Amino acid sequence: MEPTKQYDVVVVGSGTCGAAIARDLSARGARVLVLERGGEAPQRESILSVVSIADEVKVGHKLSTLRVLAAGGSSALYFGVLNDPPLDAFMAIGVDLRDDVAAVRLEVPICELPDAAVGEQSQRLRDAARALGHDWRKHEMLIDSAKIEGDRYTYGALWKAKSHLAAAVENGATLIKHAEAKKILIEDGRAVGVAYAEKGRSRGAALETVRAPVVVLAAGELASPKILRDCGDARVGDRGFYCNPGYALYGIVPEMDARDNFVGSMGCVLDEGIELGDANVSKFMYRLMMLGKFKIGRLFKYPQSIGIGVKVKDGFGGGFTEKGGYHKDFDDADMKKLRRGEAEARKILERAGAKSIYNFGISVAGRVGGFIRIGEQVDADLQTKFRGLYVCDGSIIPDAMRGTPTLTLLAFARRLSRHLATTISA
Repeated sequence: MEPTKQYDVVVVGSGTCGAAIARDLSARGARVLVLERGGEAPQRESILSVVSIADEVKVGHKLSTLRVLAAGGSSALYFGVLNDPPLDAFMAIGVDLRDDVAAVRLEVPICELPDAAVGEQSQRLRDAARALGHDWRKHEMLIDSAKIEGDRYTYGALWKAKSHLAAAVENGATLIKHAEAKKILIEDGRAVGVAYAEKGRSRGAALETVRAPVVVLAAGELASPKILRDCGDARVGDRGFYCNPGYALYGIVPEMDARDNFVGSMGCVLDEGIELGDANVSKFMYRLMMLGKFKIGRLFKYPQSIGIGVKVKDGFGGGFTEKGGYHKDFDDADMKKLRRGEAEARKILERAGAKSIYNFGISVAGRVGGFIRIGEQVDADLQTKFRGLYVCDGSIIPDAMRGTPTLTLLAFARRLSRHLATTISA
């Protein structure tokens, strides 16, 4: 029997935070193991590659969200939109991210989408929104403009966490793919390792175990809360959660002949707690969406298609089911916001010349969050009540930050890496 392997740090998950932490700590000489539930991330978009990494998770009645199970996490299949964290709100809970946000901004590619790469759908949507009085503006995006091929959407131009993961492996970190963490090993109130299962193991076979004085849960906003709850912290999810519900609406502009487009490059705030945004996805994603809703008649009408998204800030509610799933309901205030957003979205599409407008139905339009709160289930250093067990992913971002989290996550990862480097050396 082989002896149990020993590391300085085990990172559960290789998404934005996990990859960044593994890179930073391995660069400092730490022995780092990364456990990734999924396999290799795709080099390009294809139906087979997306199906192989996409995992739909139900969070309520007829309500689901999509997560990615692959090396590099959800950045393998995201829009690349960037929002700044509300630094004052973080300061109020004892977290100073100012220097880390500034440092991350210098490290990753950030720009507004160049005008030449803004497709006709996005231009029409912008012009229609502004004509109706909306402050429709460009967002910053995690895009390397030098990698945009010509004037159209380019998958390879989007920043992805797998670049940090590759650097971690180059530094000496160990990456095990298709490895699902099943249990955090706790002894005398302290994390001492992880038990995990590798894909393909025979039924009934013993779990693999590794030991480390530090374990970081970076498995994602849905997985990490479950893992922490299974460790014995019943407070996880005790106030419910939020999921930023919304709609995607698409119409047809007969005279339009649009090219492949970067989605999410522009948008506006409609009212308090209601956002509208560009939903003009790439041709590949558009066809997947139409297939998913059996809209065969629209399948090859991408050049004439125009889309808009609605996202609302919902209240806390729901929680875990007895079987470990999720349940979420919306109150009257949430539904009122959704109706208001949908009505205005339709007006904008109609102003843009759209006919045959179709609402894809309610879905999770942003992050699922609120299960783990700084100052309660984790402290300001992101350590849980179990010494040596930390959480660093979207599950710990507070309610004040409802925007896209990538910049915030990278800043948190940088901050935690600095703290852990001191802990490990001590």
